[in-house]
Amino acid sequence: MSIRKYIAYLKTIETGSITLAATQLGYTQSAISRMIADLEADWHVTLLTRSRSGIEITSEAMVLIPKIQEICKAYEDLNYTISELHGLRSGSIRVGAFSSIASGLLPELIKSFHSQYPNIDFHLINGEYNQISNWIRKGEVDCGFVSLPAANDLDATFLLQDQLVVVMPCDHPMADVPVYPIEQLSSEDFINLKEEQDYEITKFLEHLQQKPNIRYEVSNDYAILSMVECGLGISVVHQLMLHPNRYHILSKPFHIPQGKDIAIAVKKDTTPSTITQLFVDHVIQWTKSLE
Repeated sequence: MSIRKYIAYLKTIETGSITLAATQLGYTQSAISRMIADLEADWHVTLLTRSRSGIEITSEAMVLIPKIQEICKAYEDLNYTISELHGLRSGSIRVGAFSSIASGLLPELIKSFHSQYPNIDFHLINGEYNQISNWIRKGEVDCGFVSLPAANDLDATFLLQDQLVVVMPCDHPMADVPVYPIEQLSSEDFINLKEEQDYEITKFLEHLQQKPNIRYEVSNDYAILSMVECGLGISVVHQLMLHPNRYHILSKPFHIPQGKDIAIAVKKDTTPSTITQLFVDHVIQWTKSLE
């Protein structure tokens, strides 16, 4: 959607930094750069130049900026009028999310959503894929993040793929390899996650011909990351757990990719509330900007 690119460009000019614009809008730095590059390609003009001192606005951009500002202001006014029509001055939404997306992408998503609808309250409920599906089915949450394929009674839209990756200390002997061979797991001290429902990592390990050398077993993803950081061993986690990576550890994909498709879902054959539909649409558009 072009308007998001306009907003990203204006925020970059306002903050004087692509990094700051990304933080304030809830995007990644690469997503902001890509949106600006898309505008430059579409219009065949250079909008920004980069130097050691930061970014500079081109003379061509100076001509376009007032028009872009008018469009963005009109867009804001339109959204406000629509929200007024639907009584969205305030409201709430209940969202089911599994731990990796709840700690990584979801805060950025909510921040981005709040830039348009600041008075919507969120009730976040953490669970695993099957739990979240049941909560949607029973109406205990308005929408939720699930894995595909989803149950037939859910209306699910693909968002992104979450890969299983190996996490290791920064001084690990294989720190410089691009991919990690699965068979190497049996030669390492392994920190295992004790799963309660979905057993995705457990099933992955059970199908290995050579089993990992499990030295530790814990029930918390963050405990695993801390133990890996301390050099107690390696482990396997969902890549979304590392967005952003707050630990001094490395992650490596397997030489044979191990992934699962993630979707946003609502109950099928039931019309979502206006707030729920706005949030679902926002999630879909926001994740597309990460591609």
